[in-house]
Amino acid sequence: MKIEKIVFLGTPDFAVPTLDALAETRFKPQLCITQPDRPKGRKRKLQPTAVKLAAQQLKIPVIQPEDVNSLETINKILEIAPDIIITVAYGGYLNKYLRLLPNFGCINLHPSLLPKYRGSAPINYALFNGDTITGNTIFKIVAKMDAGPIISQNKIEITENDCYTSLYKKLSEGGAQDIINVLKDIEQNGLITNKQDHTKTTFSQKLIKDDFLVNWKDTAENIRNKVRGLAEIPGITASFREKRIKIIEVEILETISKEAPGSIIDVSKNGIIVASADKNILLKKVQPAGKSIMTSHAFSLGARIETEERFENGF
Repeated sequence: MKIEKIVFLGTPDFAVPTLDALAETRFKPQLCITQPDRPKGRKRKLQPTAVKLAAQQLKIPVIQPEDVNSLETINKILEIAPDIIITVAYGGYLNKYLRLLPNFGCINLHPSLLPKYRGSAPINYALFNGDTITGNTIFKIVAKMDAGPIISQNKIEITENDCYTSLYKKLSEGGAQDIINVLKDIEQNGLITNKQDHTKTTFSQKLIKDDFLVNWKDTAENIRNKVRGLAEIPGITASFREKRIKIIEVEILETISKEAPGSIIDVSKNGIIVASADKNILLKKVQPAGKSIMTSHAFSLGARIETEERFENGF
């Protein structure tokens, strides 16, 4: 059976490569659903979602319901009579009626190797935990979050140089091709799934304020993993001279200092060396409040940093 009618649900940048890839094939969606415009920035001006902007550019009809399960929205979907509904980081729950509406049901792209890291922050958690392998899972949506049977999984290596920004890009672009491959496979072989091993389930909880703050009393490895898991955007925040500064890139050194965690041990062209609970950390890139990302050396020159100073934990 051919897949001819598709409804796509997505919201942030992560979903855009999939929408673009679909639009370049005969799988171009007939309708796109995304979250409503939300206020952002200091002026709290309403901003469209990344998927809305992409859909408009691709000339795909787009709607933004507050509740995707509302009668009005379902009627819009019924007009399409989709063969399948594809969701990528949509940010909303699909009720049973909606899940059963398409011929092939609803499928979702999730950036982890399920059942590992169900939830809202799988990319962050993979880096927080120092994982070397992650990947994308495409699964059939069921009532329980990220618990549906698996259709496809593809692994992606996490390199030493990867941070949240680079891994986000790898997974979003790789996932776009995964979706295309899955649609072709469904047409040829039908929808084949495998149950998740629920005994191996782990979760990536929604990030809270403390997750974005540096704790210099932690180990160097944990600090580096937290930096990688949040860089370059949104970044993890420390305090220096009672001002916010984001730590963007660090390197663990083999040296150990007796100074208190957060103390500045040395300042050189290589960067700023700071004490942690064990090994020293070389700050390579930082982002002072209101400024662009810069090398730590450039920051040290402008700020005239002295070795007796210290970084505090984040605000």
